[in-house]
Amino acid sequence: MLKARQLISYVHNIVDMALELDENTLDKNYTNDDALFSLRLTKYLPTKNEEQLAFGEHQDFLGFTLLQNDNVPGLEVNVNQTWFRVESKPDTLLLVGGEYIERWTNNYWISILHRVAAVKQLRYSVLFFTGPDMNSFIQTLPCKKCRQQQSKYAPITGHEHLKQKSIAATRN
Repeated sequence: MLKARQLISYVHNIVDMALELDENTLDKNYTNDDALFSLRLTKYLPTKNEEQLAFGEHQDFLGFTLLQNDNVPGLEVNVNQTWFRVESKPDTLLLVGGEYIERWTNNYWISILHRVAAVKQLRYSVLFFTGPDMNSFIQTLPCKKCRQQQSKYAPITGHEHLKQKSIAATRN
């Protein structure tokens, strides 16, 4: 798990450079014990019904997710209301931005809607979910491209965001 945390730190450095932010802007939210890191092995069972999803459509709700698949296809992403299959390649990692990335960048970068389609054989994925210190404020970053328009989101703590997600989930 330490190597995955180091890799996310490198990703944050790349984000800082890509968004022309000061060094350590994103990563400083991930350096204390209240930051969230979760490693999960997910097993998808084969199904005979090709219409049945192995895992329903959703957006990740934290920061970045690192995803490593086995060589069995299934992951799909939604772009402009069309579903596209993501090619499985051995020895590769996928990086998925969660809702915090969308909030931090004021929708300059989005959290992609994704799902796992029905699989014909057993499929495994290793997922590493990341989230900042739950007490830190998630607000538009001071990057030029993020501030080209008025912020779409009010500042919110990680705790409040998760509370809102939980309340919304119980209503559905």
